[in-house]
Amino acid sequence: MEFETNEKLEISILKQIQKDLSFLKQKIVIIEEELDAISSDMHVLRPEYITKLREIEEKGEFYSFKNIDEMKKAIET
Repeated sequence: MEFETNEKLEISILKQIQKDLSFLKQKIVIIEEELDAISSDMHVLRPEYITKLREIEEKGEFYSFKNIDEMKKAIET
């Protein structure tokens, strides 16, 4: 009798683990899709950035910036 109770408990635990793994797999697929979308958006270079990079390459002058906002301001003006 005790063996059957333990077996039922183990089966119940294994079924819950299976459900949890299935749920996690679905979430991972969603996360991967969102990361791919973000990654593809991040790799698009705005035209004004390309223009500024070409100017820098032609002149051979390189700049240092304290932060991203300062760099964006210099590029976009």
